[in-house]
Amino acid sequence: MTRPTHKYSIWTVLQYLLIAGAYAYLIYRLVQYDHYAELGELLTKAGWQYAYLAVALCLVPLNIFFEAGKWRQLLTDVEPMSYGEAQRQTYFGFVGAFLTPARLGDYPARVTQLQHKEHWLTAVALGFIGTLALDFTIVFIGLPAAFAFVEQQAVTATESHWAWIAGSVSIAVLVLLIVFYPQIAHWLLGKVQTGGKTKEVLQAIARFSHKRFLSTTGWSMLRYLTFAVQLYLILAFCGIKLPLPCALLSIPTYYLLITLTPSVTIADPAVRGSWAIAVFSFFTDNTAAIALAAVMVWVLNTVLPMLTGSALGIRKQ
Repeated sequence: MTRPTHKYSIWTVLQYLLIAGAYAYLIYRLVQYDHYAELGELLTKAGWQYAYLAVALCLVPLNIFFEAGKWRQLLTDVEPMSYGEAQRQTYFGFVGAFLTPARLGDYPARVTQLQHKEHWLTAVALGFIGTLALDFTIVFIGLPAAFAFVEQQAVTATESHWAWIAGSVSIAVLVLLIVFYPQIAHWLLGKVQTGGKTKEVLQAIARFSHKRFLSTTGWSMLRYLTFAVQLYLILAFCGIKLPLPCALLSIPTYYLLITLTPSVTIADPAVRGSWAIAVFSFFTDNTAAIALAAVMVWVLNTVLPMLTGSALGIRKQ
């Protein structure tokens, strides 16, 4: 059978547009960054603390390994693939995630690398179940930590009150989605009168059992722990050495706040820096180092994978 070459050329153009957009945004962020003096001073004086940075850097491929395992499992019924292929597609997902709020472009970018692109919509839908698993992990760990952090730091009663409300609503919505998503999909299937992409997506979601969701959550948990260790190491590299009890409360609180931030700004490293200052300034008054640590973690886990993904995407063509 002859391939529909015009269809594949559209996917190729889309991939190159994603790559070009990602590099344009990276250049914009580099131009806007205004802490180069602090970065230069840190790199000059770091000395043996480079060991912290080296270990954090080594955790980047481990982070991708866990995410690729989750992606491979999610697509078992759609497009079985090797671990190497799952990793390549995961890396390319960072190209799309780099350009979009709340990383919404992650899974659409990955599906441009699928062999059977006719299932792209189903793959994206299953990918967002993976996102739901990661969000559940962040909230499940971060919510108790945030409550304890708020109480420990003697935050005002009003702030504590709103923290409880926001956390409770978030966990309730996530639990409801997790418990009832197969039933919701089955109900919607009954409303669909025709076949096509919509029915295919709903069928895939309805077949995704809670057992598979728990396995997906396991992969998300491993990735989350990798993120947490990386942030701890980068903070230490920047001269902020948190006692372990403080780290166990503040780091999950930081990631929870990022997750609950409105999606229009969640991918912005400046916002991440602001949240980092809000949380970690309870332990140090070196706000420049805190903001720098947040940006460095963003570079490790977003910029470097994006550069790798763009190279792998071009190489495949």
